[in-house]
Amino acid sequence: MKFVYQGMNTSGETCEGTISAVDHDAAIAKLQKKGIYISSIQENAGSGAADKPKQDAFEQLLCLLPVKTNQKIFFFRQLALMFRSGLSVTEALNILGGIQRGRMREIILDINDQISAGQSFSQSMEKYESVFSPLALHMLRSAEASGELEPALVRIADFMERQADIKTQLISTMTYPVVVLFMTVGVFIFLMSTVIPKFAAFFEKTGRTPPPEMIQMMGISNFIHQYWAHVLVVILVILIGITLTYSRKQGRFYIDYLLLKVPLVGTMISASSMSQITWGLSSMLQSGISVVQSLEIISKLINNKVIAKDIADASEEILQGSDMGKSFRKPHIEGLIQEMTLVGERTGSMVSVMKDAGTFYEERVRMITKAIATAMEPVAILLISGIVGYVYYGFFKSMFAVSG
Repeated sequence: MKFVYQGMNTSGETCEGTISAVDHDAAIAKLQKKGIYISSIQENAGSGAADKPKQDAFEQLLCLLPVKTNQKIFFFRQLALMFRSGLSVTEALNILGGIQRGRMREIILDINDQISAGQSFSQSMEKYESVFSPLALHMLRSAEASGELEPALVRIADFMERQADIKTQLISTMTYPVVVLFMTVGVFIFLMSTVIPKFAAFFEKTGRTPPPEMIQMMGISNFIHQYWAHVLVVILVILIGITLTYSRKQGRFYIDYLLLKVPLVGTMISASSMSQITWGLSSMLQSGISVVQSLEIISKLINNKVIAKDIADASEEILQGSDMGKSFRKPHIEGLIQEMTLVGERTGSMVSVMKDAGTFYEERVRMITKAIATAMEPVAILLISGIVGYVYYGFFKSMFAVSG
């Protein structure tokens, strides 16, 4: 909101102008801080909803969508750059509010209004903890207290960028086998529901007995035609059951435990979690956050609840007086992390040690995802060609049986 005011400054000169503030009282407080004695103040007729950028239907739709990770990374990087250039918080936020779109712009404008009303930057960000994550907010509070806000913003952006890269790699790696599975099932259903019934009709006309392979496929085809609805219901029930189990704390813990036992997939999940732990620790320790608090925050960020529980237990043990190296002796925290934690604790170089470990696990995630993608190519070829080949084998054997 904007307010038009008239008053007198400390030199006794008459002054007038406009000022932005959340409400009437906030505007008065801001003017008093500037040493202006107010004679009159009223809301600008063009303020309020009309003062904000006009939104078309598409912009309103964007406001309903969640904030993307690349928007948050851009926000923190640009804010750090503007602070380095000597701009104030409100000036930087005003510029970013004009650059960003959708919900992110609304958040920036609201943060700017809260700061104008007298709140600190970290306090104004607390309202959006679900958007920016507890890690970012804790790092901002600590950086604000130490006066190192600009490097903290860069560290937050770096951490978020690394997490986004790892997430993208995991999604792209897991997408391929899922697509292959659906293609295989689709090819199988197509052959069984369209091609095989024609063979069955042909043999029925000739009166000959088809070979065993064709009889098997005809049986599968008849089953699909008669019980396809039952099969869909069973699949749906299984999916709902898995979803409900995963939504419960104990059920999710059990599923996450099983996922860690799957070859390659479990290794990939473990490596990505170790990357989160190491980079999170190095970023937060560098920002002045305690080890206990850092581990508590990291345990909430890790998706796999089995590994998250080990980190939370380690945090509790450190709080009770145990060494960090001993507290990390957990079944699902990899041995390399345990040993490097001991080295970092002894040498007093925990931040640099965790950075080195983070770099190692980033590379390891890339290698594992590449190995999974490479392994899935021959598997996909074998699955699809195996199904098609078996159908062709049955087809040619049937043709020989008819001609003989």
